[in-house]
Amino acid sequence: MASRKTHPISGRMPQMMLALSLAATGAALPRHAHAQASAITGSQVTTATVETIDSGSGEVLLRDRTGGFITVRVPKDVHNLPHVQPGDQIHIRFFQTIAADIAAPGSPPPQSTVTSAHGLANRHPHGMMVSYQRERVRVLAVDAPHNVVTFVDPGGITRTVTVKEKPIQALLATLKVGDSVDVTTADAVSFEVMNRVVTPSTTVTEGAGQAAGTAPPAHP
Repeated sequence: MASRKTHPISGRMPQMMLALSLAATGAALPRHAHAQASAITGSQVTTATVETIDSGSGEVLLRDRTGGFITVRVPKDVHNLPHVQPGDQIHIRFFQTIAADIAAPGSPPPQSTVTSAHGLANRHPHGMMVSYQRERVRVLAVDAPHNVVTFVDPGGITRTVTVKEKPIQALLATLKVGDSVDVTTADAVSFEVMNRVVTPSTTVTEGAGQAAGTAPPAHP
């Protein structure tokens, strides 16, 4: 059976990737220094074919070179990405980090954000999106020696997870019951549509200060 991966997705892609990489190198700090930690949880570069597009859910199903499936979720409020269609061949890059930050008492809850852009890369349609999914959880129990934490999420659901990322594991030793922790998952996605090229439309006109594509001024 073919494997399937899901990536919820967010010009400036190299700078975004660098910023996420720098954030992921941070180690846990002592509690009095506002303890926080982050780690890289995924990185992939591949070529894939667009299989289906669900305009209702925003899901784009891709098949990679090995026959595995990748699902990319595009938030409904993102409108400026290049148009893709079934059969398109795309070169796609994923990068993901997770961060945990002990929230200061009385601070406002974090907000999720999405940034996107489109353009051309060697005349190929190019798009990027960086998504920051943020939520505040409340710690109910901590088993630091076994890297296990139990918390209640914003929806009131109690969850118990085993933390696998070493920087986040180091943060567990600083947690206590009742702490509020802001958890941020950052997903960066960049892609190029390889089977289509775009020739930018340009118009050369004479006359200082005249915008391209406009008609020259009329002469009496």
